[in-house]
Amino acid sequence: MSIALFDNTPYQTGVDVHLNELLSYKQQEKLQLQPTAKAAYQQLAGNYLAKIKGRGMEFAEVRHYQAGDDVRTIDWSVTARTGKAHTKLFHEEKERPVFILLDLSDSMIFGSQFVFKSVQACHLASLLSWQAKQRGDRLGGIIFNQQQVSELKPRGRSKGLMRFLHQSQQLCMKQPFKSSNNEQSLLLQLKRLSRLVQTGSQIHLISDFSQLDESCQKLLTLINRHNQINAWQVSDPLEQHLPKNALKAQLQVNSLQGSGYFRAGGAADYQDAATLRQQKIDNTFIKQGIPLYKVCASMPLMEQFHVPAR
Repeated sequence: MSIALFDNTPYQTGVDVHLNELLSYKQQEKLQLQPTAKAAYQQLAGNYLAKIKGRGMEFAEVRHYQAGDDVRTIDWSVTARTGKAHTKLFHEEKERPVFILLDLSDSMIFGSQFVFKSVQACHLASLLSWQAKQRGDRLGGIIFNQQQVSELKPRGRSKGLMRFLHQSQQLCMKQPFKSSNNEQSLLLQLKRLSRLVQTGSQIHLISDFSQLDESCQKLLTLINRHNQINAWQVSDPLEQHLPKNALKAQLQVNSLQGSGYFRAGGAADYQDAATLRQQKIDNTFIKQGIPLYKVCASMPLMEQFHVPAR
């Protein structure tokens, strides 16, 4: 793996995640960012609509009743005490739960140019976490690698944020490539998310979606019914295209199943399989009506966003 790191990026090794890298995204928490490869109609930060009905208001103060005020907001105890009609005023409630499902499983421990996909996923999750905190939302989520999972219920202020960042760092540590009786999968985590999530939540799914199948799609339909979901696909260029000179020499391929050599004409098959795989992922989220954003592990995260001029 070749890593090119620059002084103006928070990345240190590209293989592991350090807490100070994740903390550095605090300086981006107030920016109204837009992904360069964004889904139509969806922004990273700013106003959002919740899939939940209700006034969503919290009490602010009491004032004298005025013509046109809703009689249902009359404060009868103050009215009785003063002898004059008073009405309650409310602040619009801004806080809501934000859940981040962060995939750090084996397929994410890969990178050909800059950083591992797992590292880029943690940086993205950190950015989304800081922006959730800046809005005053409660942050929770599910973080999993191949052997472990951390389930975090939503908490407000800095407590939820720091807990999420610490767990991201811990579970991003490289795991041995071996089978386990307790292997975690995207399907298992979506099941867990469906039990954990609260109606009206905002959900961010961060993964390469290599494990996305029909069972996952059914759970997405269920979760999306009463929540707002954004999907973030983290990829590496080598997953989509082989280098132009890859087949000029005999190319050896190593995997868990063994080793071999890339056959002549294999580049076209590789490209076709990659295109078909991506089309299935795209079509799944289009069918669900879920915005799908694409983030690459081959360049710094913040270079993949537009920052509107002030």
